[in-house]
Amino acid sequence: MNPKKISFFIVSVLLVLFGITFLSGLHQTEKGTVNEGFNIKVALIKYPTTSLLLSKKADKNDKVASIINETHIISNDTEEKNNESQEKRDSLIFAKTDKKEALKTNTEGRIYYPDSIVGFITKLKQKLKASRCQIIHYGDSQIEGDRITSYTRNRLQGLFGGGGPGFFPIKVAYEQNSIDITSSPNWLRYAAFDRKQKYLNHAKYGIYGSLSRFTPHLNTITDSAKVALMPTEKATFTIKPSKKAFQRLQKFHKMGIHYGNNHTPTFITVYENGNILMRDSLKTDGRHHLFQIDFQSTPQEIKVELEGKISPDFYGITLDDITGIRMDNVAMRGESGRFFIKMNQENFRQMANQRKADIIIFQYGGNTIPYINEEKQVGGYVRTLMRNIKWVKDSNPEALCLLIGPGDMATSVNGEMVTYPFLPLLNDEMKKQSLQNGMAYWSLFEAMGGENSMVSWVEKGYASPDYIHFRPEGTRLMAELLVQCLQEDLLTID
Repeated sequence: MNPKKISFFIVSVLLVLFGITFLSGLHQTEKGTVNEGFNIKVALIKYPTTSLLLSKKADKNDKVASIINETHIISNDTEEKNNESQEKRDSLIFAKTDKKEALKTNTEGRIYYPDSIVGFITKLKQKLKASRCQIIHYGDSQIEGDRITSYTRNRLQGLFGGGGPGFFPIKVAYEQNSIDITSSPNWLRYAAFDRKQKYLNHAKYGIYGSLSRFTPHLNTITDSAKVALMPTEKATFTIKPSKKAFQRLQKFHKMGIHYGNNHTPTFITVYENGNILMRDSLKTDGRHHLFQIDFQSTPQEIKVELEGKISPDFYGITLDDITGIRMDNVAMRGESGRFFIKMNQENFRQMANQRKADIIIFQYGGNTIPYINEEKQVGGYVRTLMRNIKWVKDSNPEALCLLIGPGDMATSVNGEMVTYPFLPLLNDEMKKQSLQNGMAYWSLFEAMGGENSMVSWVEKGYASPDYIHFRPEGTRLMAELLVQCLQEDLLTID
């Protein structure tokens, strides 16, 4: 055969093969990895994409080392050694000076604020310095077990006063590091965000999105004759300050038991350090109520006994100090922040009016990343998230909102661990829509170093080998970065 024809044939074949790369795409596997190719019903036919052929190997992120080395976290030990008085801390951190630092916001690694940046930060400072400031931190599995929240809470309580761990459920789903709680085995947990459970017909899950009961949920209110024939059920839970928690979190003077959907008599007995503190009954009008107990000093043990034929819905326990920062951790494994609008808004509003939030933090996005395969899904997800945040804000009209985007997440692309393809775009879209909707935004992705930074975090032992979640040291470091950004912004405002 003519050499020219052979060469022409080879070049033609190569051009056709290269042309097919424009049709190849990225596809998520069941194991969470990303492969290039063509997805048909029965299998994935692997084939390189154009970007893979033309791109060089992912660059190693060189920002991580400096971020880790320059950020100093506070441990339980250093907290006690540096435990200055509140007055001295305030004078050092918020003293009026002739020379104010320049405001450095809305740039990579810092907090992004909506229009009227100074006005937003001024309101934020006023709320934090008030006699009582309530913060609610909603998030996914990154904040399970009070991670990120506990460190942030401790630092803010150190700056503005306060104590106690805030909210936790009676029936604990995840390990709690900030409180020790044991409950009798007849407690049941119902969560609005748990896709494995049937959604409760009344949709009344309170502001924390979950509830605990000591009898199974009933779809209809049973008449009094049937109730009389039911056996009386008893349930208990016992609370102790956690020795693993920061010292400030171990000190509280107020305990709240949040309940609702109660239509039959339920009796409660509270013990403080083994002695009966009070006996009472819970209200039976079906609405949300707070059963509050005040303590002269923090008890070493609190035991609560409940007795009734049909359990109320218990939305959770709160432990707070009298004044200062109160911060609730509301972790939702597997959630992406789109479940709020399904709940009963009247019930949500009743509880929100009682546990009135001054600042609401939303931390979502990570659970949707593995399932985004095309650009239009990014905008759709963020718009739905914004509708849910607005729904929450409608019951907390005076609250300031901060959205924390996902950190870097890595997946295997042809054997190399790199950032998920659509994560940078999602970060940008969350930032844009947050500012458009009047809320602040903090990019965890940018703060930890940006694209391909997770690989370095794993190598240095600050993140798990799933390339998604932080290890305890990593969560404290990220929380410290957030507090430092906030503190530096507040220092620029009189």
